[in-house]
Amino acid sequence: TCDFKEGNKVLLSMGANITDLNINFPHTSGNFILLVKQDATGSRLITNYNAKDYEGNAAAGGSTLKFAGGSNPTLTTTANKVDIISIYWDDENEVGYATITKNF
Repeated sequence: TCDFKEGNKVLLSMGANITDLNINFPHTSGNFILLVKQDATGSRLITNYNAKDYEGNAAAGGSTLKFAGGSNPTLTTTANKVDIISIYWDDENEVGYATITKNF
């Protein structure tokens, strides 16, 4: 689980594949940054990016993040590399819009 209710930046250090990444958003619209860091092994994947409202329920406007281009991104799988996912959370409509910048 990724919780943006305490701040707008989260570092997620991968140690295994993640099937369902639950992303909790606050009860306000805003910009959020998720840094996804591969471990020393690399090749870690995230399958689903689940958007959750302030109470932890599936977001009413879209239960998953909406990525530019319409599909979930492929992460950089090289060991110790970082990808940055930028998210705009529209709290009124409960939709998370996301883009990814890769391979840091």
